[in-house]
Amino acid sequence: MTLTTPPTRNATLDIPLIIRGRVIEPGPDAVEFGGRAGARFRAPDPCRHAADLVLADADALRDLHDTPIDEIIDFLAALGPRLALDNNPLMRQAFELCLAAGELTEPVLRPVYEQLPAMFDRDRLSGQIDKTVGKAFLDGWVERGRPGRSTMRMRAIGTRQMHVIAGNVPVVAAMTVQRAALTKGDCLIKMPSNDPCTAAAIVRTMIDLDPGHPVTRHFAVAYWKGGDEEVERRIYRPSRIEKLTAWGGMASMTHIQKYLVPGIELISMNPKLSVSVVGHEALQSPAATREAAVGVALMAGRMNQTACSSTRIVYVECGTDEDDLTRLEAFGRAVHDAFLSLPPHESTAPGRPNAALEEEMRALALDDTFYRVIGDTAGAGVVVSRTDEPVEFADMLSNRVVNLVPVADITRVRHWVSEATQTVGVYPERLRERLRDPLALHGVQRVLPAGASLLAPSAGVDREQTLGLPHDGTEPLRRMVRWVVDQSAQAV
Repeated sequence: MTLTTPPTRNATLDIPLIIRGRVIEPGPDAVEFGGRAGARFRAPDPCRHAADLVLADADALRDLHDTPIDEIIDFLAALGPRLALDNNPLMRQAFELCLAAGELTEPVLRPVYEQLPAMFDRDRLSGQIDKTVGKAFLDGWVERGRPGRSTMRMRAIGTRQMHVIAGNVPVVAAMTVQRAALTKGDCLIKMPSNDPCTAAAIVRTMIDLDPGHPVTRHFAVAYWKGGDEEVERRIYRPSRIEKLTAWGGMASMTHIQKYLVPGIELISMNPKLSVSVVGHEALQSPAATREAAVGVALMAGRMNQTACSSTRIVYVECGTDEDDLTRLEAFGRAVHDAFLSLPPHESTAPGRPNAALEEEMRALALDDTFYRVIGDTAGAGVVVSRTDEPVEFADMLSNRVVNLVPVADITRVRHWVSEATQTVGVYPERLRERLRDPLALHGVQRVLPAGASLLAPSAGVDREQTLGLPHDGTEPLRRMVRWVVDQSAQAV
């Protein structure tokens, strides 16, 4: 991974293939690719190396299978400090390429990279795997009955895994490395075009730490253009991949389904949208208005509205008579002001305006019967619906733009969420407790106070409570292993 000058959207950078401790830099056969935002990069021809990217012989997993989980955790804990942005040229290169290829601005992206070392904290890793899979099940056969009466034992067995990761937030790369190592899996990571370097930088640092460690010898990292059937038909084979974890939009998830055959289990991190729900209290006093507006701005503004947890629609408990709509518009202006006041490490004006969204908002601004438009896509914006219908382009909302929708009966919100709704931020607390069960029954995976975050828990929430929580309504670590039963003829 060579970098002589800071990347720009017109520069072409080299990124390697990594295959179980080997680093293969681009050579004469290199293929040039483009990032979603215009950055260019070169990588070795993936077709030439496709057969080596996946592990053909399951016997080769024995070394990792026999490594105690605490030794794996020690290795990952030693890796963490070496990922510090200020001391690791590989991570700096990944950061700079992510700036050029992705959507996040420098003040927002830098803290994301700065938190990566802490993700490999020993206690955090230990608690995470013990609360989900259980260390004992990874290191040996665990008796299911009382001593002297047990005929059943269980063990969690590492698998051959492939991870098609998302690049909207680089923590996904670090999370993937953790999960594969903690489940004793052989892992191929397909890097995304909007973050084509972070996973490679982490695994390169792992090689520098100990190229012969069993964890190092079971990672491969590569980039190829999604949909390249010549590459993918050599990789997506049940004889070489058992677990396929895929993040992405509807098109990429639909494409991956064509490779699913008996023997390959899909662990899908499906496309997600998130919303906020605001009670009538927010419209009744200036203090409550400010508090709720900041909560909504944080729910939408963090990661500049690129994360699955980012709010796009805000359902507000109020009617549609003129007085109520006047208060709703005032709340919209407070949300807009809150966007502009967020600290840079939380949110900034986007790097590029969204031209298509801006066109939609300008069209709405001409129709003040049904909508009010505050702000724009260059800084922040709020579309205030004057009926209880969201805008038709709600799935396009980005660049710190939200749609406020008045709802007289706030319990109706349960009908407007689904399994595709990841996070619901709620203000105030009395409403969260009222709505959590109906929202959960309709598919929502996370309910929390407006403005809170699992990555930045509110004051008084100790870290122990956040270890091993479900992700998108499932426990991926438990699914990444194979659960095997051993039965004896007699009790032991």
